[in-house]
Amino acid sequence: MILKELVAYADRLEREGKALPFMYAPQSIKWLVDIRPDGTFRSVTPTHTESDSKKKTAKVLNAPNVVRGVDIKPKILADKAEFVFGLGEGNQERLARQREAFLQLVRDCAAQTGRDDVQAVATWLSGLDPQAFHAEHLAKYDDYTSADQFAFMVDGNVLIHLPEVQAFWAKVCTPTEEDAFVAQSLISGDTGPTMSIEPVKIKGIFGGQTAGMNYISANASAFESYGLRSSAIAPVTFDEARKYATAMNALLADRNTSLSVGGVTYAFWTSEGGIPPVGPVLRDPEAVEQTVKRGRLASITAPPKAVQADPAEFRDALQSIFEPPGVKISNEAAFFSLCMTPSGSRIAVRTHLKSTVGVTTQRLAQYFARQDMAPMIEEHFGKLYGLYVLIGAMYRDPKKEKTEADTDALVRFALAGGPLPHSFLQRLAARNRAEKAVTRPRAALTKMVLLSRAKEFQMDEHKDLTHLDDSYPSAAYHLGRLLAVLDDIQHAVMRANTTLVDRFYGSMSTMPYAVMGRLIQGSQAHLQKLRKENKFRHDEKQDLLQSVMVKLQPRDVPQRPLTIKEQALFSLGFYQQKAALAEQMRERQKAAHDRKLQQAPSDPTTPQGDKDHD
Repeated sequence: MILKELVAYADRLEREGKALPFMYAPQSIKWLVDIRPDGTFRSVTPTHTESDSKKKTAKVLNAPNVVRGVDIKPKILADKAEFVFGLGEGNQERLARQREAFLQLVRDCAAQTGRDDVQAVATWLSGLDPQAFHAEHLAKYDDYTSADQFAFMVDGNVLIHLPEVQAFWAKVCTPTEEDAFVAQSLISGDTGPTMSIEPVKIKGIFGGQTAGMNYISANASAFESYGLRSSAIAPVTFDEARKYATAMNALLADRNTSLSVGGVTYAFWTSEGGIPPVGPVLRDPEAVEQTVKRGRLASITAPPKAVQADPAEFRDALQSIFEPPGVKISNEAAFFSLCMTPSGSRIAVRTHLKSTVGVTTQRLAQYFARQDMAPMIEEHFGKLYGLYVLIGAMYRDPKKEKTEADTDALVRFALAGGPLPHSFLQRLAARNRAEKAVTRPRAALTKMVLLSRAKEFQMDEHKDLTHLDDSYPSAAYHLGRLLAVLDDIQHAVMRANTTLVDRFYGSMSTMPYAVMGRLIQGSQAHLQKLRKENKFRHDEKQDLLQSVMVKLQPRDVPQRPLTIKEQALFSLGFYQQKAALAEQMRERQKAAHDRKLQQAPSDPTTPQGDKDHD
């Protein structure tokens, strides 16, 4: 059970001294009230820093935490003005009871801890006139609200940081068997007091409530059973609930152990050792890309186009990124991934994965290796794409679409392998037809889907599908090449406002038998004109067209609409032929540039006339 693993992670944090005090959480404390040891007031000061003239950010402190419903539940020595002073615009009778509850809690803390500084705060609060205090010390601040949190300090010590105060708060928050539902925990199997509501809200879920959310709760009779209500429908001990929520908050607060993209939120952790920064690598794989590029360029002399992606390269790059100096990563350690989305006030767990760090690294290496695709421009050599770019390749505007299922599928593929959905190919084909183009991210994602389903599609798993393959055994692939070649021939003789691709990509990629003959016939006029203007270019284009047509015998061209797999291969053939033509153009331009340099004077600073005179 994934909650049991989170409890184990929380125990690990406590053993390593990295856990927060019991029932504490990071909170924005906007004001510090300084009290003298004799119980008199010294000052109240804001903690915010001004990054500019308009934005003010309150200081975040680890402070007592409690989940409030309709009941009045004060927090010890750090709370809202509504509780500390009874200040606010709500029901005045309720505000008075809130203030009295806060004051009584401080008195109890002073009595049980025996600390004079806590007693000083209780003394000052007992004689305080809240309205006079507001008028004299708070009204002058334009940004003060009754929802602001105040904390107390005495002699420079912030009292919520004292071990005695933290121990008192832990005792207050721990339920006893007399006032709690006793049952067997679904996590550990132990019998004891269970939570009535989750004691710690989980914050940081993309699209969820900013105040925090729950894993376990029931707010309608449809979710209740056996007469059990609220969190009692799934009994969990209070301490276990606190631990798994605290562990999740720690993971979500760290960009290295979390990921929010495409409407979903992920948390990643391990059973031991360091946690590899899977989230940042999936979000923006630039570090992996640069590491692989450095390794390739240092070890090869061939042009970049000749280099094929090797998963071992990416595995080595990931290991160097996952284990920086001072961090020990264990490949044998269990690796956990949890995918979450909001559902009202609750957290919906979409998927959870368990593997090892070593296996996860291998899967990620294969995921990035399969992204490799022939570049259309030289700057795209070896470029890798983050999740948002790949998911966005399937939509006109991914911000306006529901992409949670697609994002989860792609992350599961990256971390655990397995096939990508058929729906990816359908969406990719639709975007190609709509835009009359195949972008490199769409080509890369198409390749990833096809290779993930190689057996199902009866494809050769050893075919890399990265660069142009003029021997590929698919008519659909060569039909895509044909459209790219015919478009190139037209482009060689004229600059049309509407190209062949603009006019015919949609029909050629779905029903090629209906337009193929007409396009080939139309290309003859372009070739005739090119022959008169540039015989060398004519022969070059004619040979290229012939090499494609050899692969397209009449019996090979489907006399029916192309299947979704064939449309995917069509787009790959089209893109890779365009990329090969672009590479050919770059080589031609480079050769021309080199010839120009060879023909230039040996000393460009010497005037030509002087050289002739010599």
